Amino acid sequence: MDDVYLEKLKDLLSEMDEKYRSDRKNINRPEWPQLMIIKDRGRIEYIAVSYKEGHRERRFINKDRERIYRLAHKAYIKEYARRLRVNREALAAAAGKMLPLDYRSMLEDMPKHFDLLDPELVKHPGKSAEKFFYPNPSRAVAPVEARLSLYGQGNSLNEGCAGLSDIGFAGADVWEWAAAPYCENTDHPEHKTHLTRRGLYCRSKSEALIFEIYMSLGLPFHYDETVTIGGQWISPDFIGVRRDGRFVYHEHCGLHSDLYRARNDWKSGLYAVADIYQGDNLLYTFDDPAGSINTKLIEAQIRDAYRM
Repeated sequence: MDDVYLEKLKDLLSEMDEKYRSDRKNINRPEWPQLMIIKDRGRIEYIAVSYKEGHRERRFINKDRERIYRLAHKAYIKEYARRLRVNREALAAAAGKMLPLDYRSMLEDMPKHFDLLDPELVKHPGKSAEKFFYPNPSRAVAPVEARLSLYGQGNSLNEGCAGLSDIGFAGADVWEWAAAPYCENTDHPEHKTHLTRRGLYCRSKSEALIFEIYMSLGLPFHYDETVTIGGQWISPDFIGVRRDGRFVYHEHCGLHSDLYRARNDWKSGLYAVADIYQGDNLLYTFDDPAGSINTKLIEAQIRDAYRM
């Protein structure tokens, strides 16, 4: 959650709770009497008042300066704790009435279909130059042969364009590639039911979440593109370009059946034919056996694969 104010308030309430519990332990110590101060006709008396077996005992401590201030501190802590409790209850009541400021919760009160927009660009429109609008894939485009880099094997991005900037790729070619129509995998279109904020459908909820990770990282990529390797058609889940111009082929494994594993083994063999290997320019990510996805882990794996 990016609501820093509510998070700070929660931390403050927790700190106040801990302080209150600590102070209560001190003021409830039975061996500590209460301090009474009497002022009469210019004379000041300091008295320690204690209760034993239902009887009140009074002892003058006029000359015991250390004890006077120790008992005064007890009275101070008692009032401090009382006010801390009152303030804590007031803040807790206020927290219950506060509106969260995270973008996801705000969507229900914003104009219709704002969930299709990139939240980072809505919050920071000045970053739009770092992003690209995802294209509409077209089957009319023929599949290309899988390559090792955007400019052909052995060439780097720095040789093919103006160079790198602090915000990412500076060369226009890489973004033209990212936004250009490409040969979409049209097998089982009925499986593409998960809509991203950019209006593109993915085959699984996990792939839709990974799609958003790629967009948030500002990476140029294609989703579910069909390419050829040795005359075989193959459709990696994601194909992106890292800073050195190399393509990265990303396969997300969301199923754990024997048939699914066998197909992945077949695809791994095809990748090896094209010198595409795990740890170099091939990335595998996985759902856990329960079908859940760890987006923080996958983002870290993507950053590592793209040398970010």
